[in-house]
Amino acid sequence: MQRLIRIGLAITYSYAYYRGVARGIRSYAETRPDWLFTSVIPEEHPVWRGSLKPAGLIASVNTAAIAQALASWRRPLVNVSAVLPELPFPRVGVDNPAVGQIAAGHFLERGLRHFGFVGHAHWLYSTERERGFFLALGAAGYRAATYHDPAIHSFDPVARHWSLDRRVRRWLRGLAKPVGIFAADDLWGMQLIEACRQADLHVPEQVALLGVDDDDLQCGLARPTLSSVRLPAQQIGRQAAALLDRLLTGAGAPREPILLPPLGVMARRSSEVLAIDDPDVVIAARFIRGHGHLPLRVTDVLQEVSVARRSLERRFRKTLGHGIWEEIRRCHVERAKRLLAETELPIKLVARQAGFTDFRHLAVVFRQEFSLSPTAYRGQVRG
Repeated sequence: MQRLIRIGLAITYSYAYYRGVARGIRSYAETRPDWLFTSVIPEEHPVWRGSLKPAGLIASVNTAAIAQALASWRRPLVNVSAVLPELPFPRVGVDNPAVGQIAAGHFLERGLRHFGFVGHAHWLYSTERERGFFLALGAAGYRAATYHDPAIHSFDPVARHWSLDRRVRRWLRGLAKPVGIFAADDLWGMQLIEACRQADLHVPEQVALLGVDDDDLQCGLARPTLSSVRLPAQQIGRQAAALLDRLLTGAGAPREPILLPPLGVMARRSSEVLAIDDPDVVIAARFIRGHGHLPLRVTDVLQEVSVARRSLERRFRKTLGHGIWEEIRRCHVERAKRLLAETELPIKLVARQAGFTDFRHLAVVFRQEFSLSPTAYRGQVRG
């Protein structure tokens, strides 16, 4: 008989992120048929007493009660949450400053010049995403207004609290428009959509919104649908399970968290805006973004806009910060990234469907942009 190894899972499934992590753990467990999983609620009835005591634990340590309950845990443990700072447990998660940088880039690409951030002043994932957002905007010469959730309650593992009140409506009305607002997660994003409705502000024409987690159910139910930064939740789950596997063999815990890059933005209606005063640039940019699957050339764009190339190039740089060809290349790269992350298409087909002349051209561009081959990039984002 094979000896079974009991693994405890102290994870709540109310958030799409944690459900994705659980799927990643399940994927890794296909290689470990000797693992037997047990659900754990550490702050209530610790099941590790007696015969059910797990050999190791994967936990979302997102409240002080859970952290306190696990303080005496002496077996291998991997944390997959980034709410509480300075915890003693090894952690696997997402590169949150990079999430903020991606959010800033998403708004800048749409020509927005006014920005806001909504999150929590003390939760680690929120403060790190805020920092990345502000740094990226600062590098482009912009600043952002901040609204911190005033609620004093701790992180809500089951997503029950509606925390934004009339104060956020006053804050929204006072912002210069049009404005791009980055919410630290999809729950705040959903609340902001409702706050804008109550404040008689139009999304996305006056207020463009972007959340994080890409909870496809919540984002799809929002009106308008909510754009969101996609996180590598399943990859994080696999990495967490792999780390726990190593810890169970006696390996030392890593000194720094294992952080994976975000997967990009799933753009929906809430950020579907081009806040550009120049109508010719708007036409050109929309043409490029609507034809990112084709091997566009600058001459193709000029056929859509009756403007001299030099004039359009100058106006492009003035409004978007880069030239026409750079915008074409950016759209091709973004489409290739999505295809590599979300599909099993061979690299040759990815190149063709992302507007590159061939897979060699795709490989050269990825080396220049990410110092990775397309295959290595796919492996990285999938953990």
